[in-house]
Amino acid sequence: MKTTNLALTLALVSPFPALAASHCPDQYPDGIVPVIAASAAWNNLIELCAPHGGFVDGYSPALRVPLYAVEHLTREHVVEHQRNHAGRTDSFRPDDRLPHDQRAELSDYKRSGYDRGHMAPDADSWDTESEYDTFVLSNMVPQAPDNNRELHAHIEGAVRHLAKQEGELYVYTGPIFQGNTQYLHRRVAVPSGIFKLVYDPRQQAASAYLENNVNGPQGQVYKVITPEQLTALTGVDFLPGIKTRPLDLPAPMDSGSFGNSEHRHHHGFF
Repeated sequence: MKTTNLALTLALVSPFPALAASHCPDQYPDGIVPVIAASAAWNNLIELCAPHGGFVDGYSPALRVPLYAVEHLTREHVVEHQRNHAGRTDSFRPDDRLPHDQRAELSDYKRSGYDRGHMAPDADSWDTESEYDTFVLSNMVPQAPDNNRELHAHIEGAVRHLAKQEGELYVYTGPIFQGNTQYLHRRVAVPSGIFKLVYDPRQQAASAYLENNVNGPQGQVYKVITPEQLTALTGVDFLPGIKTRPLDLPAPMDSGSFGNSEHRHHHGFF
């Protein structure tokens, strides 16, 4: 595994779409970045572009987690991963482009009871370099193990399946913060939920999965919401100026085949 020093691109993201500029615009549909609501968590949001082009994180130095990861996920990337991937190689590490007071450290997660949950998944990578990029902690949130390793992993697989069918998708993944937010070591914010918004440019359609970030049965149920509902939850318009209709999202499966789901599609758990 390549372990060269990766120079992630940092830039302040403006809350106004006319002023917003990205250093990796190809990861967004038509280069359009999300419109950020005025809230403390979004102040001084930093854009972190993956060096090999796989994704971009909109990172909060106040919460020390990404508030979203955006991927331009293509059929070619999924096929390349399936063809060439021999097994995951973990390389979790702090983001050395951020100072200590703005970044998560490995020690923050140690014995916390939470996984280091990828927002841009390593399984969406297509080679060793793009996989290595995903393991930086600025692409992670504290995630309940049951949710991360089961339902959330199956949702990721369902989205890859859809990308193979459709050719390309834009995928936004991030945390939901509701109620009193807890922190690991008073530093790293623990989300109450996880979202994954999927935009299909061919169909001009979008919908989002919404999950509880908990262990046990409630971590294995999800619901599908609209982009507008996601904006109401997060204060962020992820697709500003883009008109969409509802996207029929595939059900997450417990295996590599896409048939009957064992997960419950529940419409009122939040």
